[in-house]
Amino acid sequence: MRYAIWFVRLIYAAWMIPAGLNHFIRLYPQPTGSQPLSIGVFTALLDSGLFTFVKATELIAGIAVLLGFRLPLLLVMVLPVSFTVWYWDTELQGWWTGSAVYGWSVLSCNVLLCLAYWDSYRPMFVRHATPQWPFGKKEAQS
Repeated sequence: MRYAIWFVRLIYAAWMIPAGLNHFIRLYPQPTGSQPLSIGVFTALLDSGLFTFVKATELIAGIAVLLGFRLPLLLVMVLPVSFTVWYWDTELQGWWTGSAVYGWSVLSCNVLLCLAYWDSYRPMFVRHATPQWPFGKKEAQS
């Protein structure tokens, strides 16, 4: 199972790193969409400056997935980006287009990796959590 997770991590990083880096260093032409709605969403992201934030998130998450640095945190951080990529590739571009395959791949890799690190998320789902000081026990002062 470990090798399957590594394979998914490599596939995911192989998509995220070039996709994020392409905004800052041109590696290939940026797809802008072929449908009016997908072009409108892309233009809105670009004009608002959010596209730079999205691409920086993709780049940082791709490097983290490759290196394993704070992976559970970064996987949750990039989940909204993966969902947006899926939505843009499937709903806005078309469910039966070639880009839909990429959308499904990105979201599937992100969800599978989150499930692989489920033990890291398990403490967030306890019924009654007791508050704790994050840096160890602090002695009560009298």
